[in-house]
Amino acid sequence: MMRFQYRLIARATAASMFALAAVGCSETAAPPQQPQVAVAEQQLGVADLAKQCGLSCPDKGIAQGNAQISGVASVDAFFSSVVNFQNTASGVSGDIDAQLQAIRGDFGIAADADFKASLDAQIAANLSGGLKIDAEPAKCSVDAQATIKAEARCDATVTPGTAKVDCKGGCDVKATADVTCDASADLKCTVTAPSVACTGMCKGSCTADVSADGSCSGSCQGTCDADCDAYVKDASGALKCNGKCTGKCAGKCKAEFAAEASCGGTCEGECTVTKPSGGCEGGIKASCEAHAGASVKCDAKCTGEFEPPTAKAECQASAKADAKVNVQCTPPRIAINYRLKAGAGVDVAAQAKFVAGLKNLQVRLPALMASLKRAKSVSDAGAGLVDAGKVAVTGSIDAAAKATTDVKLVIGLGCAVTELKNVETAITTAGASLAGSLTAAGKVTTAFGIAG
Repeated sequence: MMRFQYRLIARATAASMFALAAVGCSETAAPPQQPQVAVAEQQLGVADLAKQCGLSCPDKGIAQGNAQISGVASVDAFFSSVVNFQNTASGVSGDIDAQLQAIRGDFGIAADADFKASLDAQIAANLSGGLKIDAEPAKCSVDAQATIKAEARCDATVTPGTAKVDCKGGCDVKATADVTCDASADLKCTVTAPSVACTGMCKGSCTADVSADGSCSGSCQGTCDADCDAYVKDASGALKCNGKCTGKCAGKCKAEFAAEASCGGTCEGECTVTKPSGGCEGGIKASCEAHAGASVKCDAKCTGEFEPPTAKAECQASAKADAKVNVQCTPPRIAINYRLKAGAGVDVAAQAKFVAGLKNLQVRLPALMASLKRAKSVSDAGAGLVDAGKVAVTGSIDAAAKATTDVKLVIGLGCAVTELKNVETAITTAGASLAGSLTAAGKVTTAFGIAG
């Protein structure tokens, strides 16, 4: 197919250049006399004349950040997605590297040092019982409206305001009393207050009653039949456990949840209920969560995989890639649990510095996890541009080349064919830098016990 395009465009371009030398830049101008043509050829040459008329390939391509290659909207939208990928991949890679540098600096670990070995040594020296970090996964969403509008600029058959994406995850909806989802999805409603009775999933702290033989993974507030690391006096002056109980707890158990976990008690934070009986009145957010293997029509924020509205293949590929590149990722909640080591052998100054590093980690680690999630989405976008996108654009050029005799369009298509050869190199180069940052970050998150 590519060879056919080269032959077709080359023949059309040669004929166009001959006509250009004969008539000049204006398609409607009367043919000049032969001496004038000869003078023009001698002074400019056909190639220079073509450039003066705007009928030549641009001096800069996608490697220099220029996406205006062919003058054909659907083709140049693809090149624009490639440029967008390059810029974003570089930016995300830089963000990850900066976060890694800051974390290493907080714990005084050199860039060329083994991060896990150095961290484990500090944990052993400063903490009793090790370090435990609970974290929910970072969540990302795409803006369905922005995706649809981008596709509409590329393909006039797509109508913003009526078109929707097929969302295979969750789609944001308004939190109202009468909100509903279609049969392919379940409504999820999230409420928050200083404390609410929660029969669903809680993010924050959950306080629930436990019996005398109950286990408590959090703080026991009552009677502990073994060691308790903190006590308080009740109204009668008796000591009651108000901390970690190494045995069985009777009373109330208060657990901290960084990620959503079943509560069954009083939640201080966010409580999310699936399929609530009374809609979502008073909720802070609501979403329609698609069933496994299904999708929901979405015109707001979509989490998970998605498909843009049907359009020209190259426009659909570009819109999907842009959405993945421009994805918005929210830093997740984390909970850091540890107990400081005490005793004469503890270096108090070193311990204080280590604790300061852990406090900074409360902010830095969620930001890093969000950047890593976005990086993976950006990488997927690059792969899609090389595979589906490049194939779609090649087909579009082939069809347009067969159907047109327009001089400017033919030359623009020829420029696009030439520039296509640079696409894979551009994406591979930008992707390699991003992959290196992901590998370095994986070593750090693994050291903290966080899955990549």
